[in-house]
Amino acid sequence: MGEQKQSVRELRALERKYARLKRQAQWEAVKPKLPYYIGGAVLLAVIALLLLLLLRKPKAPDTPPALLRVDVLDVGQGDAILLRTEGHAVLIDAGDTDKGITVVQQLVALGVKELDCIINSHPHSDHFGGIETVMRVFPVHALYFPTLPEAQIPTTEMYLSMLRTAEEKQIPVFLPQCRETLSLGDAELTFLSVDNSAFEGLNDCSLGCLVTCGAHTFFFAGDLEAAGEAAFLEAGLIPRISVLKVSHHGSSSSTSAEFLAAARPQAAAISCGAMNDYGHPAAQTLKRLSDIGCTVSRTDLDGTLHYETDGVTVWMVK
Repeated sequence: MGEQKQSVRELRALERKYARLKRQAQWEAVKPKLPYYIGGAVLLAVIALLLLLLLRKPKAPDTPPALLRVDVLDVGQGDAILLRTEGHAVLIDAGDTDKGITVVQQLVALGVKELDCIINSHPHSDHFGGIETVMRVFPVHALYFPTLPEAQIPTTEMYLSMLRTAEEKQIPVFLPQCRETLSLGDAELTFLSVDNSAFEGLNDCSLGCLVTCGAHTFFFAGDLEAAGEAAFLEAGLIPRISVLKVSHHGSSSSTSAEFLAAARPQAAAISCGAMNDYGHPAAQTLKRLSDIGCTVSRTDLDGTLHYETDGVTVWMVK
């Protein structure tokens, strides 16, 4: 009986020994291949991580919400500017008669359903010509015009037709006073004007619009020339400006050095037609803007210009 127990113990010891030898043999066989196994595991892990990153939905960039959008529409040799805030849309000028459809198409593309008002800076056709078409397509709740000397009020059929359409559509017409304001939600539009009786041409009778949103201002004044700018300066109507819609399509007779010294715009938008017959914008005007470090954008080169502000910063949208 004792011998049997001894034999069992020896057998178990021998089994344990063989098991150790087997594990050691297996380890010796695997050890040379271990770097390949590790490398393969690492490679699989890297591939899995890359797949995870590719399939993961990219996070949208952190951009501040725009409180005011300003679109300087490309209407060739003319002006049309759209102002948009939450629940409000205002159109300043609407290009020439043949650009009315172009303005309508751009307004539709920008999601405009109706207009709080249309503001005509002055009654030259490249600023009011498209207004009648816009009124026939969109609900418009008011029209604003500059106060003109009686001798300067147009009597052309085009102008009278626009007024008849406004009457037909029961759109009220206003002649705003200087510093009269319109609330546009997060922005405010202030009308600026002087006594126009001393001016011989309609350009200097242009109605100014100063649009303020937080710390930033936009200035629009149709075709205001040097005499009109001087009158605005004398009346103390020109503050520091963030973005300037350059008057009279960049003509050399506008955007004087004195005006720029007071306004000090950071950016300027020029609305003009490609290869226009007037040579707009003039080299002198571009130099004056460059001399004050102003960034210039042009509809003839860049198409419609889109600006946005959250009241703290201003940026362009491509």
